[in-house]
Amino acid sequence: MINIFKALGDSHRLNILKLLTCQEMGACEIIQAIGLSQPAIAHHLKILKQAGLINSEKEGKIVFYTLNKEGIREFYKQMDGFLDDLACFSCSPPKPSPLRQNPNLCTEMGFDPECCEKMIDKEKIIIKRKRR
Repeated sequence: MINIFKALGDSHRLNILKLLTCQEMGACEIIQAIGLSQPAIAHHLKILKQAGLINSEKEGKIVFYTLNKEGIREFYKQMDGFLDDLACFSCSPPKPSPLRQNPNLCTEMGFDPECCEKMIDKEKIIIKRKRR
């Protein structure tokens, strides 16, 4: 599922997928529609194929691309389970950290307490910056 999220995390790849929802396309058609170089499109197509989102079929010198319906169905199933897990989390309060009952746990685990305090201070600074 991570590979799919990485593949979907780029606007060019999303545009390629949108194009392929309507019809199969050759690489040169995708290049023309997206406006990127051939190597860039080849890179994006490779990532989409590795994620299982598209299929390719070579006919002579031309490679045609289509959506991989089975790969997309599988992604939907995985997402459905993931979203169910998130829904369960939102229904009940989160389990408290063991640190709440034992504040010395970091030290017992071999971590430098100053290091933990510095991390907490940095988190507070980041949160303050986000609020502005």
